Amino acid sequence: MQLNTDPSPQHSRNHSVDALRGIASLAVCWFHLTNGNPSFLPAGPVRTSGSYGWLGVEVFFVISGFVIPYSLQHKGYKVRQFGRFICKRIVRLDPPYVTVVFLILLLDQLAMLVPGFQGTTGSPSLFRVLLHFGYLNAFFGYEWLNPVFWTLAIEFQYYLMIGLIFPLIVARSHCKRFGLILGLLLLSVGITNSSLIFHYLSLFCLGMLALQFKQKLIGPTIYVLASVCATTVAWLTLGMMPALVGVVAAGIIAVGLEFKGSLFVFLASISYSLYLLHVPIGGRLINLGTRFAETELERDGVLFIALATSIGASYLLMRLIERPAQDWSARIAYDSRRRSASLARSFDVKTQPARADV
Repeated sequence: MQLNTDPSPQHSRNHSVDALRGIASLAVCWFHLTNGNPSFLPAGPVRTSGSYGWLGVEVFFVISGFVIPYSLQHKGYKVRQFGRFICKRIVRLDPPYVTVVFLILLLDQLAMLVPGFQGTTGSPSLFRVLLHFGYLNAFFGYEWLNPVFWTLAIEFQYYLMIGLIFPLIVARSHCKRFGLILGLLLLSVGITNSSLIFHYLSLFCLGMLALQFKQKLIGPTIYVLASVCATTVAWLTLGMMPALVGVVAAGIIAVGLEFKGSLFVFLASISYSLYLLHVPIGGRLINLGTRFAETELERDGVLFIALATSIGASYLLMRLIERPAQDWSARIAYDSRRRSASLARSFDVKTQPARADV
């Protein structure tokens, strides 16, 4: 089944993906706010409510396994356009990322001026900072400035891989598609380095299988059997909870289960910005609250302020940086006809709607 290669924004949106993205980002945020500082909240319902929020990362990997090849097929991508694809991803994702890197450096300096500051003094080395621009910190043994950045490194490795293997994912040949999924799952078992994409390939495969099912490249029986295999590998390599969350997320995408409501739309729109900002913004407020809030009510108040501030800052980052980056990325087309249309759109000063393209 061939997709429309020039879909309208309405056609290209996948509302189940959008909702999952928003929920996953909020879950990771809540996890770090409630559990990131062990001395902030005592053991209890509030802290427990966020204890599994880290599983939002697994949901993101499943989403990427689906949405990137989905978008590539919509756009008529060919492997010869690999460089343009990577350029589009960098233009789309790096402006908010780089903005947050510099914001963290600024906040580090400002934090040292706060009375009662208890953190480490000094600035990170220039080399450590520069490694962030290639997502290379883990390969050189340097910590990330933001603990969530490791997942962006995994995602970038995925982009490098998917741009090359995409034709096999949507191939007409059953042997090519099955061979690819089998090969990726074997790599997931054989290469266990958590700094590399291979360790998480079972989750990405669940997303790819959801795509193949929605595109009618595989039927329900094959989809279920292949998903069981991918889930088993995820269970063996990542654990029970990541495997279960991954297969449920993929199933929601595959059947097109939609979450209605403006809240989901809003969370989806700020999901990437919230993912980037909740630790440097909300996490710092939590650390500050640890020193000044004494009662349980006061700490719950700090938690609410940290969440609200993170969401507000994320909305600003989305409007000021992320949304323009989406427009810039959309203007990098895959063929001359699309480039001409994009050039014409570049003279249109009206704000374009948020896009789900690559």
